[in-house]
Amino acid sequence: MPLSLHAANALTGAPALRLLLPGGEPRPGELALTGPLTEASLAALRFDTAILGCCGLTAADGLTAFDLADAAVKRAIIASAHRVVAVAEPAKFSRTALAFVAPVSALDLIVTTDEADEEDVAALTAAGTTVHIA
Repeated sequence: MPLSLHAANALTGAPALRLLLPGGEPRPGELALTGPLTEASLAALRFDTAILGCCGLTAADGLTAFDLADAAVKRAIIASAHRVVAVAEPAKFSRTALAFVAPVSALDLIVTTDEADEEDVAALTAAGTTVHIA
């Protein structure tokens, strides 16, 4: 279930794909769905694996977002998923955004690139998750 109208548009018409969209209000620009309708839609479902992006991700401050509404949607996703994967470029490991989403231990896996700093990877691993270098 994509939470961006851009992603939904890219998936429209894909063969053998059942496309579900939550309700909510598209945020200008990125067209990510947010708000109480989005959160309620997510709470009504269960996901095997959720894949999240983030604005910041540090061992000390966990997963963070710049937007309060985005953080609330990400928390709803985490609550409905059996497995949570965060995808983050290495620059996110030195950034903490305004809104707290979840501690690192709520993430089952973090996927990043080989440009990630070894100290950041070690700190994230020590905080309770697995880091995969892609």
